[in-house]
Amino acid sequence: MTDRDNATRPTRKTWTTTYRIPIAVVCGLLGVLCAWGLVAGGTTEKWVGGIGLVVLIAWMLVFQTLHRRGY
Repeated sequence: MTDRDNATRPTRKTWTTTYRIPIAVVCGLLGVLCAWGLVAGGTTEKWVGGIGLVVLIAWMLVFQTLHRRGY
């Protein structure tokens, strides 16, 4: 059985809900840029692209955790 009070209660505005779409767009662009550097770049660009993708994945996991906890 569901609680009807939970369905009518508005969600709290936090920084994760306010900036969710802009952060998703920026992360997508950075992901494309890192993947392009990883595939088409020289030695330095491949290192930067690989490390950038690892950092970007770590940030996405942290952001999901913060969003789920309500920060």
